[in-house]
Amino acid sequence: MPYRIENQKDHKNAKGEPAPWVIINADRDEVVGSSQTKETAEASIRARLAGEHGGFKNRKR
Repeated sequence: MPYRIENQKDHKNAKGEPAPWVIINADRDEVVGSSQTKETAEASIRARLAGEHGGFKNRKR
């Protein structure tokens, strides 16, 4: 699923804390999460995509 990030300066998360970086499922145009910083919103999207595609796997180096 494609996601996008928008800055909505007055948005608050479920705990009532400021979380202006909103993660939106672009297919459904639905807010699926929010973060206090753009960087954590981007990390959340990476984790969501990894989960949708088999998750994180242990790699041998």
